[in-house]
Amino acid sequence: MTPTVTTVSDVRDQLAALPTEAFTRLQYLAPAVGCFNRCAFCSQGAGRDVWQLTEDGLTGLLTALADTADQRGLAVASGRIHRPRVVFPYLDNDIGSYPHLDAYAALARERLGVRLRVSTVGFSARSPQLTAMHQRLVADFGDVFDGIRFSVTPYTWGFADRGPGMSRAAYVEDLAAALRVYRPLLDHLGHGAASAACELRFAPLLGLSELTDTTVDGRRVLACGPHLLIAREQGGEVLPETVIERLDEHTQPVFSRPGTVFLHVVSDHVAPTAETVRTALAGTLAVPHRSEWVRVHRFANADGPYYAADPDFHPDGTFTALHLYPKTALRKAAGYTDATRWFLNTLLAHKQAHGLERRAEFHDATGHDVDAVLAALLDEAQALKETDATAAEHLRTSVHPQVAAYASALERAGYPPSTFFSRRFTIDTGQIVNQGRAKALLRGLAATDGEPMTPREERGFGQVSLSTVRGPIWRITPLPLSRAGHLPISVAGLKNPATTSPSLLVEELDPCHLSPVMRTTGCRLRRHVLTLPSGWIEHVDLTTGRAAHLLPGLATAA
Repeated sequence: MTPTVTTVSDVRDQLAALPTEAFTRLQYLAPAVGCFNRCAFCSQGAGRDVWQLTEDGLTGLLTALADTADQRGLAVASGRIHRPRVVFPYLDNDIGSYPHLDAYAALARERLGVRLRVSTVGFSARSPQLTAMHQRLVADFGDVFDGIRFSVTPYTWGFADRGPGMSRAAYVEDLAAALRVYRPLLDHLGHGAASAACELRFAPLLGLSELTDTTVDGRRVLACGPHLLIAREQGGEVLPETVIERLDEHTQPVFSRPGTVFLHVVSDHVAPTAETVRTALAGTLAVPHRSEWVRVHRFANADGPYYAADPDFHPDGTFTALHLYPKTALRKAAGYTDATRWFLNTLLAHKQAHGLERRAEFHDATGHDVDAVLAALLDEAQALKETDATAAEHLRTSVHPQVAAYASALERAGYPPSTFFSRRFTIDTGQIVNQGRAKALLRGLAATDGEPMTPREERGFGQVSLSTVRGPIWRITPLPLSRAGHLPISVAGLKNPATTSPSLLVEELDPCHLSPVMRTTGCRLRRHVLTLPSGWIEHVDLTTGRAAHLLPGLATAA
């Protein structure tokens, strides 16, 4: 039997049969799946190999998509309230390493009439082709970009020094090169979380330990690891549940209850005994410790109840949230996450010491100020050794190296020290969230993939969240190819079924979890698989990607 040959006309016919919303509510128009960076916390569970549209495939598909939309009187991406007329060329891929992004930008502007929102960990400056392509983007296609975000994480293989030829020093050089290339465009867009920024996402500070939830001397007491919480008022009742009722006009969560006042004692040397409770409340605790008054809430997620102390930002802009998780039928481990934003808090303290308000820009900052923040992080780590050795180690081996690498990249890229302090450009987004592969890093404290573990996560992608009000969205992307029709998840990724012929996935997604199933109802959303012409998709395996320096942080391809 003669194999069926798919033509461009066939692609147009298939696009014409798609629902209207596949055009008007399109958000993720990704020309590739898979990512060589292999971040251990990847929220989308990207595979290690890449399948991407060739330049001919990209041109053919986007032209056909634009023509079909025009014929049907539809404006691509016009039906979303979140960034209408903007598409995201990424989901489980890193668009910074896509070699035809300049051609994509040209088609977005000239045929689709949309702008692009880009998020990337950067690209390898050791690739002349990628470097030249990004330079063309900045020089010729700046008007196509709605926003650009550089993601600075400790999980890229370059930063983590994982694998042959990978190097943190090379990662810093590559990040600096990317920031240098993009600086004119970032400045043109205007710095801000929605327009042009660097986001730092940190590894979680967590401990696995039984959660004591009891009454001592007539007061409710919670204890887990180095954290002891003692109710200010007597009465041993279980805390009532707090829920997020809504988001306010500033998109911040509004809690149903104000929380209960507890004394939070941090010490590696205390136990929840009556003597400890009495001396802690009297201020005469004789062992090394820190203490402060906090408001404690009892929340619940799909895995069961959990506690949160001061779960949101303080009025001065600092963030010190603590979350305590008991074992449940689903949650197989008990423990805590200390979500303190050490970098943010240290930046704010340094600005305050110079007489600056928390939102003020530090225009007169110098390299000495940057060095002072880095030194303050190490000083805090040293100070914590007597009270919370786990936090001290986390600061010394995780937070400080990541911030130091970022500071070095900014300096090498020629950015002024004020950028390091700018709340509009340098954004500490806190610890990783429970999405995709991050679940494994939470070591049993999360049982359900994609389930918010904190009130801040609930605000981002929970049932009362920014995403919920936006409604379902659509994704279009090529699919992995395999003669056998199946591939390991580690190769193809969590989201992409393998196919035996060149194919395009067009699917509707829950905006909270970016899944083709609505979490609240369990209903399967619409999915279509289109056949593409031969030669429109190419497979780039990890070995080939390394040889071509298609990931940052690769010092040598050997």
